[in-house]
Amino acid sequence: MNYHEPVMVKEVLDFFDVAKGKRYIDCTLGDGGHSIEILKRGGLVLGLEVNEAQFAKALERIKGEGLEANFIGEIGNFKYIENLALKHNFSEIDGILFDLGYSSSELEDGNLGLSFSRDSVLDMRLDKSLSVTAADLVNTLSQKSLEKLFFEYGQEKMSRKFVEAIVSTRKLKKIQTTKELSDLLVSEAPLNYENKRMHPATRVFQALRIAVNTELENLSLSLPRAARLLKRSLPGGRMIVISFHSLEDKIAKDFGRNARLVVRELTKKPLTPLRSEVEENRRSRSAKMRIFEKI
Repeated sequence: MNYHEPVMVKEVLDFFDVAKGKRYIDCTLGDGGHSIEILKRGGLVLGLEVNEAQFAKALERIKGEGLEANFIGEIGNFKYIENLALKHNFSEIDGILFDLGYSSSELEDGNLGLSFSRDSVLDMRLDKSLSVTAADLVNTLSQKSLEKLFFEYGQEKMSRKFVEAIVSTRKLKKIQTTKELSDLLVSEAPLNYENKRMHPATRVFQALRIAVNTELENLSLSLPRAARLLKRSLPGGRMIVISFHSLEDKIAKDFGRNARLVVRELTKKPLTPLRSEVEENRRSRSAKMRIFEKI
């Protein structure tokens, strides 16, 4: 089975100073890549994952590595981190990790409908208990609201033209699949869209994923809650946020500024992957890492 390549693993292990008996929370378990490396070094890990299928895959992998003894898994959204940590008696945490990227397996999962690279239902809910799908947004939001969504969350310069086409199309027939939406966007984009370096659906799909899963709101809620769980004794517990979107990084940056009495940011600017990592893993190229330490 193929697994997602975790980003900036060495930096995570170094800044967490991973050691036997220390306690860590992986807020975005994904395929379990970061957690497995922590477990291999003797760390105790509470892994949170909102996607049930993804959680099952990670748990199977961790068991396959024979590392389950020091691992506790929980299906849940990281915005509830305090309650979930309390449930498992996890306090005075040495390290808390937020890797906000999507795993390859999530993007390729036809049941999620996250990607334009394969045809599937236009869903995008990581948590199936959520009531609103991407299709709901595309087919019911007003033209103005859709334009704002694509421009603010996707930073899509062609938002107006794309939305005009969507509104015209949905009057005749609901847009229900990833292929229907992707094909429509391609038909409206110029042939040299972004100098052919990016698919015309990339930013629109990104915006819809963020909106459907309320990712920015959840992150804003979770960061201060996570900080309260970090150990106070010297050296203080550390929190790492790896973001792949400018708005995610802004939330992490603002959190650091607003929580200066609680945490301090260890680097003046966010860290980025080494060139060697980007060459081996193209998905890592947009990653930004911020590290906070409990005061």
